[in-house]
Amino acid sequence: MTFDPSWTPSVPGPWMQDRSHNPAPNTQLAQDIYPSGFNRGFEETCSRYGTLLDRLAMSTVNGFTYHQPQPFDMPGPNGPLTPEQLGAEFGRRTDVAAQVFADRMWNDDLRLWDNELKPASVRKHMELNAVSLDLLTDPELRFHIERCAAHLEEMVYQHHRFNLSAMVPVGDFLLQVSGWTSMAPTALFDALGGASPVSGLVPTELGAAVAAVKRDPEAERIARRDGDAAGRLADLCARVPEMADYMARTGYRLVDGFDVTRPTVGECPELVMGKLAAALDADPAEATRRAVAFAAEIRLLVPSEHQNGFDALLHEARTVYRLRDERGIYSEVSAFGLMRLAMLELGRRLGNRGRLEDPTEVLDASLGELLAMIDGDLTPTSSVLTARAAQRNELTRTGAPRFLGPPMPEPPPVDQLPPPMARMMSAVGLMIDGILGELAEPSGDHSVIRGIPVGHSTYEGRAHVVHNFEDLFTLEAGDVLVTPSTGEAFNAMIHLVGAIVTDHGSFACHAAIMARELGFPAVVGTTNGSRRIPHGARVRVDGRSGAVTVLA
Repeated sequence: MTFDPSWTPSVPGPWMQDRSHNPAPNTQLAQDIYPSGFNRGFEETCSRYGTLLDRLAMSTVNGFTYHQPQPFDMPGPNGPLTPEQLGAEFGRRTDVAAQVFADRMWNDDLRLWDNELKPASVRKHMELNAVSLDLLTDPELRFHIERCAAHLEEMVYQHHRFNLSAMVPVGDFLLQVSGWTSMAPTALFDALGGASPVSGLVPTELGAAVAAVKRDPEAERIARRDGDAAGRLADLCARVPEMADYMARTGYRLVDGFDVTRPTVGECPELVMGKLAAALDADPAEATRRAVAFAAEIRLLVPSEHQNGFDALLHEARTVYRLRDERGIYSEVSAFGLMRLAMLELGRRLGNRGRLEDPTEVLDASLGELLAMIDGDLTPTSSVLTARAAQRNELTRTGAPRFLGPPMPEPPPVDQLPPPMARMMSAVGLMIDGILGELAEPSGDHSVIRGIPVGHSTYEGRAHVVHNFEDLFTLEAGDVLVTPSTGEAFNAMIHLVGAIVTDHGSFACHAAIMARELGFPAVVGTTNGSRRIPHGARVRVDGRSGAVTVLA
């Protein structure tokens, strides 16, 4: 990767960095593979749901991910559409949007996901994971890496082809009920708690193992004791078939993020054992009970003539809510892990042959370079790959401009759109902002950091600043987790946390979802809270006002 000091995107126009999912620069392989699948999937979902966007485009600059909303009337390769063509296309999309709500099309998508695509993806993951990498010849490993790369691109596409299936019914519920009750849409998210088991402390796949460990006193003793996480996990897998099955089905997934630099579940026994210990003490139904009680309170605020509509919208939102996180976990989070394991096998071989000084250097190679290295090519050298990793680390430390190009244009006022299109674009806009947004600028002073509030309570505790994966392992019970952003890896330690503060993300980001699931406060999207809050300081996190106060 060559550093571009001008930060010039490949396509002109306004671009915004995606700090919520990718606050750090991607490896060359991720840059090679991810944008094409992302753009293809987003274009398909926008077309099927009749939005005014052709897609939310993705590009990378110096490894960082940037997005650009590309409207349907944006001039294409053949130039701009005529006024007649624009009018016809606008009418067509409005008709499609109306049909989406009439047919509740997301339910068809959810059935396709549950009955065909998710099971097929799991089978493919398991097939690739069953390959004994150390027994492959070099040509066989080359073929396996090519298969993993093709699978990864398809899984990225699969994730993003369901973007609006997951967003529209949730955003529509929040906005419609907000209009009936005058409550902020963000506050209504609490009605969806427990509707996504894969996001909770006891994910669906871990449930059978948790039940089996609880039935076996010796297994539970192994799970709860301290020290030697790898040994205890091996003992549990040998003793409890359900635990072995859980590792077979999840061990190849990344623990967090969307790049090959992140470790897989199987490489992190400490996180597996932490997640299991938390699950043994968790009540999986607690989040659902809170959500049901909250929804009952909200329903009383809805005018009687709209209460049946409230029930229907809540049902649709809760039904599809799990699709948001399942898409990633069962798609590219798994495929990235499989790609990483294949690359590390190549790195091991090249290290043994003296070709690389460190096997993990291979993670900074492009796909083309990986295949050439298997064939005996002497480039890139070990020093070149090391320099790439150093550049990624330096860019991670210094960050990137949030916006590139001219200012983002304001979206068209929804009150000037036909009702079906206004309803569609309002729901989509709310959810995109809820996932990718944060404060435009840092707010507060040296003692008060402000962000986006999540929750209805206040918590005081010791700030534990986490800037890298290893920092998670020093969390202590009652700490306030302060970090740029959170991902699935944090779930294993989340039972220790009393509150969360993040730099990036908004009311629908991972940290906000987990805070609601567990019932503690969070303040997200502060832009730089992890740099302003001293590690070890005592802080107060107010989930109602969005203020984090440094007390001492």
